[in-house]
Amino acid sequence: MGAPRPRRTARQQAGGGGWQLLVEPAPLTLRYNKPSARIQMCKGAVSMKILMISNHLGVQSGVQRYVQNLLLNLDLTRYQVDLFVGLCPPDQASCAPALEAAGVHIIAVPDNKKARIRALYQHLKTHKDYDIIHYHTASKIGAPVCGMMRVLCPHAKIIVHSHIVYPPMTLTWRAAHLVYQLFADYFLGCGVAAGRFVFGDHIDRRPNFSVACNAVDQNRFYPNAAARTAIRAQYGITGTERLAGFVGRLNHQKNPLYLIRVFAAMVQQNPRWKLLLVGGGEQEQPMRELAAQLGVADRVLFAGVQNNVPDYMNAFDLFLLPSNFEGSPVTLVEAQGCGVPCLASTNVPGDGSVTELVHFLPLSAPFEEWAKTADSIAPGGPHADYWPTLAAAGYELKTA
Repeated sequence: MGAPRPRRTARQQAGGGGWQLLVEPAPLTLRYNKPSARIQMCKGAVSMKILMISNHLGVQSGVQRYVQNLLLNLDLTRYQVDLFVGLCPPDQASCAPALEAAGVHIIAVPDNKKARIRALYQHLKTHKDYDIIHYHTASKIGAPVCGMMRVLCPHAKIIVHSHIVYPPMTLTWRAAHLVYQLFADYFLGCGVAAGRFVFGDHIDRRPNFSVACNAVDQNRFYPNAAARTAIRAQYGITGTERLAGFVGRLNHQKNPLYLIRVFAAMVQQNPRWKLLLVGGGEQEQPMRELAAQLGVADRVLFAGVQNNVPDYMNAFDLFLLPSNFEGSPVTLVEAQGCGVPCLASTNVPGDGSVTELVHFLPLSAPFEEWAKTADSIAPGGPHADYWPTLAAAGYELKTA
């Protein structure tokens, strides 16, 4: 057999020049978070070629942060990885520089579903030599896409990875379950509920299904008193005030208008509360208007999209997540890593609730009950270290 074909990184292909040669020893084990999700393949002296497919390059997406964490902790001297992904939304910072620097080849296409599917079809027509295709999916349309991948790359091992639960279950979803099960080789879910919703009610009984915890980096998300002091000083939070916080997209999924109503009830019960929102989205302006209508606009702070999420998490006395639907949110694990008490809706699956920090209330509960619970679970002050519990449950990135 001849020498492995060299390839260039995305930046080099844009005009930087130079070749990067990746050689794969054999045999190898490609490890996806959990030992039960290992995929073993022997490839001789040739690189194992992996295609990772995700939504977009924006750091505001919990799924994309998970993908970034996964790739940056994979030994990229041993694998040839292409990331097929939508362009970064204009209101978000991009994770592309870190991934390119690590050696990931990024194939960026317009950030809409139809354009991504067309571009993926064209790409796979001419690149059929992938050993593994890892498809991060959260939609019904992902099922026929999975079928397309099987037809175009018949020898690839196809991994489909669910990150979401959003009822109601419909007949089209039931049909999607059958298509996924027909064409995919392995199934991953950020939790059992996410796996069942996207792939079928009994998928967790199959030996080729595993839960891949949304693990985070302990070296980034840990109790940090200096970061807490700095962010609170930056936003004028006094020593007697308590700071509630949120990190994520300001969209329907995260239920941000409900969050504003919860916060207004919190202020009515305890006027020492302030709210700091990290992220952006289409509901930001309606949130501002509702905050003004409820008389709390002067206590709601919009930070926009930020790269230093661990610093902001440390500044919070309480993390709020009243979502309409979720899979297993990365932010909930990040908050626990920083030792921050969390109050979430019961629409958030409990997979990532592995410490005593997390409390749940239904969206049908009175706002006053949310306010009382917030006051009781978040007294303020220094955050404790819960990493022994998180690591034991499989949520530490390096050991998961």
